[in-house]
Amino acid sequence: MEDSIRIAICDDQKSDREILLTLLSSYLDQNNLCARIDEFESGEAFLEADTTRYSLVFMDIFMGKLNGMETARKIIQKNQKIQIVFASTSIDFAAEAFNIEALHYIVKPIEEAQVYSVLDKFFESFYSMRTVSVKVGRLEEYVYLSDILYIEAKGKKTLIHMKTGILESSQSLSEMVQLLPPGDFCMPIRWALVSMREITSMPSDKLKLSDQTEIPISRGKREEIKNAFADFRWSDMRRRMRGR
Repeated sequence: MEDSIRIAICDDQKSDREILLTLLSSYLDQNNLCARIDEFESGEAFLEADTTRYSLVFMDIFMGKLNGMETARKIIQKNQKIQIVFASTSIDFAAEAFNIEALHYIVKPIEEAQVYSVLDKFFESFYSMRTVSVKVGRLEEYVYLSDILYIEAKGKKTLIHMKTGILESSQSLSEMVQLLPPGDFCMPIRWALVSMREITSMPSDKLKLSDQTEIPISRGKREEIKNAFADFRWSDMRRRMRGR
């Protein structure tokens, strides 16, 4: 599912594109995230691509014939969900960027702290709005990932335990594993998939969730789940510290 995230870098300066590419790749690696990153050297080149496929774009303002602001307006006409981060050597266009409802405005030279802070904000927002399509009988229903507590196997079916109630899906647990982002869910025992975001504590042999549910951890999985939980909490703590 993470593969659906596509990020564009639109900048006529190769050196600035390389800096952004390095920072984006580093952030994704550190936070166990996957995304496709594409580079464009002009607004015209970006508009020739299928811009509806992108969730985020880092847009330089001063570019050739078509500047970043003009490019952004054209993109929004095709893709109103795209998040735009403007980058410029000047703050002159900050007010205009605000009117376009840009996610952020970065003043060059580009620095790691700026980019990481923007990505924290983007991925938090992106996660809260993401849905997964599950089969309920012969129908399909969209469920917010942020609403899922854990998923329990029930024979060849599954019970999706959510903050709003329980949904029975005709899909198996193995099928659910393929649908859900692995960095956000773990399998502490063969019959359950648990949202890492909903784990509040981890005693030695079980996971405690935000609704007080306790999920046992199989003996052979304890070290794996312990390390995965520690990595997730550390990444989450770093994002929160950067957001202060």
